[in-house]
Amino acid sequence: MKLKPLSAEIDELRKIIISSNLTSCYIMLEELLASKGERLFFDKFRARWIDIFKNVYDHVDRMKPRKDPRE
Repeated sequence: MKLKPLSAEIDELRKIIISSNLTSCYIMLEELLASKGERLFFDKFRARWIDIFKNVYDHVDRMKPRKDPRE
């Protein structure tokens, strides 16, 4: 995936958002694996994070939306 070039300020914001999302994803995966007695090493995660993200995105995309919105 190629990112569109942006101004320096907006590019910095994009990097912060990506970093935050990666950190959240890593923490959630680490907790899920810990419950199964497994471990995730950050170097391995960092090398494959885009594949993990795409798999999660595809899974969520296939889920059925709620019939009634939350109130």
